[in-house]
Amino acid sequence: MASIASLPGEKVLSPDVAPALQQDGLHRRLVESVSDYAIYMLDAGGIVSSWNLGAQRFKGYTADEIIGRHFSLFYTGSDRAAGKPERALATAAREGRFEDKAWRVRKDGAIFRAHVVIDPIRDDDGTIIGYAKITRDISEVYEREQALRESEQRFRHLVSSITDYAIYMLDLSGNISSWNAGAERFKRYSEHEVLGRHFSLFYSPEDVASGKPARALQLAATEGRFEDHGWRIRKGGEAFWAHVIIDPIFDDDGRPIGFAKITRDVSEQRAAHLRLLDLTRINEELEQFVHVASHDMREPLRKILAFSDCLEVDEGDRLSDDARLYLHSISAAARRMEELLESLLRLTRVTSHGQTFERCDLNAVLADVRSDLEIPLAEQQAVLAVGDLPLIDADATQMRQLFQNIVQNALKYARDGRAPRIVIECVAPDAEGRIGIAVRDNGIGFDMAYCERIFGVFQRLHTRDQYPGAGIGLAVCRKICERHGGTITARGTPGEGAVISVFLPVGAGR
Repeated sequence: MASIASLPGEKVLSPDVAPALQQDGLHRRLVESVSDYAIYMLDAGGIVSSWNLGAQRFKGYTADEIIGRHFSLFYTGSDRAAGKPERALATAAREGRFEDKAWRVRKDGAIFRAHVVIDPIRDDDGTIIGYAKITRDISEVYEREQALRESEQRFRHLVSSITDYAIYMLDLSGNISSWNAGAERFKRYSEHEVLGRHFSLFYSPEDVASGKPARALQLAATEGRFEDHGWRIRKGGEAFWAHVIIDPIFDDDGRPIGFAKITRDVSEQRAAHLRLLDLTRINEELEQFVHVASHDMREPLRKILAFSDCLEVDEGDRLSDDARLYLHSISAAARRMEELLESLLRLTRVTSHGQTFERCDLNAVLADVRSDLEIPLAEQQAVLAVGDLPLIDADATQMRQLFQNIVQNALKYARDGRAPRIVIECVAPDAEGRIGIAVRDNGIGFDMAYCERIFGVFQRLHTRDQYPGAGIGLAVCRKICERHGGTITARGTPGEGAVISVFLPVGAGR
C-alpha cells in the first residue's frame, strides 16, 4: 500500500496505523484528565512512568516530582518494612490482578484510606513490561463504614450485657442464632447449649403440640410484630410467666432474614397483680359487708335507743339510781356504736363513692369549711387563717371533707385556756413536685413516736372521756390523699401544737 504524501522531515504514517495512534492519544488524554481516580503506570520494577490529574489530587505530587520514583513512596513505613509493595506487584503478576483496601501516604505525610487495583501489562510475548495502577480515595466511605461497625459493635455489646431482658435472634426457621446475658439468666441455658436449636425449646409440650411457636413466627411475619404473655420453660423444667415480643428482620432489599425476640420474666409482676386483684376483691367484700352490717345493725340500735328513752320517760320515777345509771350507759354505748358505724361508712365512701376529678379551687373549698364550722369556731373563739391556695384537679367534696376533718381535729385538741389558732398555707413542693399545704395549730401537740399511729383506723392517743370521737377522722384524710395520688404526714411537739402536711398533684387523677 502506498504511503501518504508528506512534507520534508515529517514522518509518514500508514493509513492503517494513523487511526490506532489517534485512538491511543484520545485514551491518554482521557486518563490524564480524570480527577476522581489516580491512574498511572509503573514499569516492571515499580517505577512510576505516568501520572494523571487524579493522582496529583490524591497524592499531592506533580508529575515532575514523582515520575521516575518507586511507587512504594505511597506506602506507610511499616508497610514498606513488611514488603507489601513488592508483594502487591508479585500478586498482580501471578494472579493477573491485585486489589486491596489499605492506608496510603500523601506528599504532606497525611494518610488516607485507598482502594487500589494493580493490573499487569504484557507485550505480545506475554512478558510483563509494566503495571497499570488505579487508586481511589475512600476515606469518607471508610469513616462511614467504621462508624457503622463501631455502632454495631456498641449495640452488640449493649445487647450482650443486658441482663433484665432476654434478647436473641432467630433464623427464618426459628433456630436460635444469638444469645445474650439476659437470655442466659432467664432461660438458664448457656450460649453453646442453645445456638442452632429451635426456640420451641422454651415452650411447654402442650404449647408445642398445639403449634404455638409456629403461629408466633407466622403472626410476626404477616403482621410485623407478635406480642404475648404466657408460660415459658427454663432449663430444668421450671415455668415462668413471660412477656414476649417477636419482630421480623429484613435485609437492605426488604427480604426477611430472621426474627428478633425479646423476653422478660414478669412472674413477680404477675404475682403482684394477682395479689392486687385478690386484695381488691377482699376490699370490695369488706365494703359490702360494712354497708350490709351498718344497715342491719342500725335498726336494732335505734330500737335500743328508743326503748331506753321510753323506759326513762315512763319508768324514770320508779328506777333506782343504779338502774338509771345502767340505762344511761346503755344509751351511751348505743350512740357510740352508731357513731362508729357512720365513721366506717364515711371511710368506705372515700373510694367507693368518690366523684370524678374536676378543676377545684381550694380557696373556695376552705371558704365552705369555714362556713360549716362557723359555730364551733365561734364557741372556741378560734382563729382560722387561710393563705392563697392553688387550683388542682380533685374531687371537691372529698377536698372539703379532708380539710374539715383536719380543722375539726385541731379544734378538738386545743389547749385549755388558749384560743385555738389554725393557719393553712402553701409550703414548698415535695420531691415529686406535688403542691404542699400545711395546717398548723397551737394545740396540745403529740409525741412524734405516734406520728403514724394517728392515721390508723380507730387509733387514739387519748381516752374518749378526755377527747370524744371515733378515732377515724385522720384515717379518712389519708384515704382521700391516697386516692388523689398524694400523701399526708404529721409533726408535733407535746404542748406546742401540731402540723399536718398535705401534698397533692396539681393534675391529680384516677
